[in-house]
Amino acid sequence: QPRTAAPAASRLQRRIRAILEAKEARQALWGLEVVSVRTGRRLVAFNPDKLFTPASTAKLFTVAAALLRLGPDFTYQTTVETAAPLDNDGRLPGDLVLVGRGDPNLSGRILPYQGRTERSESPAKVFEELAEQVAQKGVRVVEGDLVVDDTYFVFQPYGQGWSMDDLQWWYGAPVSALAFNDNVVFIHIQPGNSVGQPAQVRLEPEQSRYAVENRVVTVPRQREAPGGATRTLERRFTIDRQPGSAVVRLWGEIPEGSAESGEALAMDDPPRAAGEALLQELTRRGVEVKGKVQVRRQYPAEAANLREAPAPIPSAAPTVLASRQSLPLAESLKVILKVSQNLHAEMLLRTLGRQRRNVGSVQAGLEEVGEFLKEIGVEESDVALRDGSGLSRQSLVTPSAMVALLRHLYNSPHRGLWMDLLPVAGTDGSLTERLRGRTTTGRVQAKTGTLTGVAALAGYAPNRRNELFAFALFVNHHTLPNAEAGALLDRIVEEIAASR
Repeated sequence: QPRTAAPAASRLQRRIRAILEAKEARQALWGLEVVSVRTGRRLVAFNPDKLFTPASTAKLFTVAAALLRLGPDFTYQTTVETAAPLDNDGRLPGDLVLVGRGDPNLSGRILPYQGRTERSESPAKVFEELAEQVAQKGVRVVEGDLVVDDTYFVFQPYGQGWSMDDLQWWYGAPVSALAFNDNVVFIHIQPGNSVGQPAQVRLEPEQSRYAVENRVVTVPRQREAPGGATRTLERRFTIDRQPGSAVVRLWGEIPEGSAESGEALAMDDPPRAAGEALLQELTRRGVEVKGKVQVRRQYPAEAANLREAPAPIPSAAPTVLASRQSLPLAESLKVILKVSQNLHAEMLLRTLGRQRRNVGSVQAGLEEVGEFLKEIGVEESDVALRDGSGLSRQSLVTPSAMVALLRHLYNSPHRGLWMDLLPVAGTDGSLTERLRGRTTTGRVQAKTGTLTGVAALAGYAPNRRNELFAFALFVNHHTLPNAEAGALLDRIVEEIAASR
């Protein structure tokens, strides 16, 4: 069992207690544990066996299970298929089927990830490539429909315990087996040509299915204030798209000469949007589809068992007209942890279920994560996950369980890869602007977590003697702004790094 050592541990414990008892922190609920990675020596603990909402640090469990269960070289396959024979005139007397199998990076995202998110000019680049392959196979006319097969996952677009007000934004995008542009639409807004004119609004990717109601007005850059002084106006506008709605409403003000602004809104039906993108690219290449875009889904009631299913019965293989193979899984895992990508984590959870238990459901994925945690010695009662990303407010984790996971991965053969996935203090990912002190920059590696009233940080920090410690810091039920709550966690990590 981990043992608390003195006197260094007691000195650090006193310093951390002083942070937790400060006026801005004392009303919140705190849980933390700091343990030597090599020896298991416990340096500090506050409520280490109590359950806390982990926010996005929950992604560590999902990613760790996938890394060890699927392997870093696992790849995703996306195909365009048909069961109909292609005649000599390029006529296909049946449907063209776009099959999604969980690849989260069908977008303009540039991989490998190099310290920050980069995108190419076209979010539909993958569909351009698939359409080109179909055209090169000689297809000229499709008599049937363009079917988007989303059945690799069970249709469970939202996680248990997700908040209604999260579903509009990128971090609450619906989950699908066929994802397009991270399942979001980018809204680009810039001033009109003159004061009083509506702002210019552009959607990316272009989506004809959305109706934009634009009430954002261009205003002067400065306005006279009482007393004859002038004040500079700032952008003030609101964007709204209710779940299930195809109407995007914008209202407010944007000063003339302002730089372009943008937001990422969740799509209402990503597989259909992907099908429409492929149809557009096929049309540009002279391929006529006479039918419509149809989406094929598997609903939970249609799955015999959401936790595990028998192996599928082999059937006649369709003709593959186009395919796209992803980069190895390790590159996708890096995006999940570096930038805290919720959709990608949720897709990974369902991929775990599909690959290991033959059903792409939340339940099967969580069963697989639970089995993995049991194997590495984590008590079942210490982890109660409800999703793969940590967006759920019903997920609960103890600090001790998180530290046990961190120690196991560090002491495993996957250490180098695992550490390469984590944000680096003051350098990249979600820690780019955090922990930029002399003892922490480039030395601390950790995953962040933030929800309203919740802040978390879990990872690794060396002390002044270069002894490496795994830490898990949770604060729940706080009323601080997110930045201030994060700053409290950073102060604790700084104390760990400065200790001897």
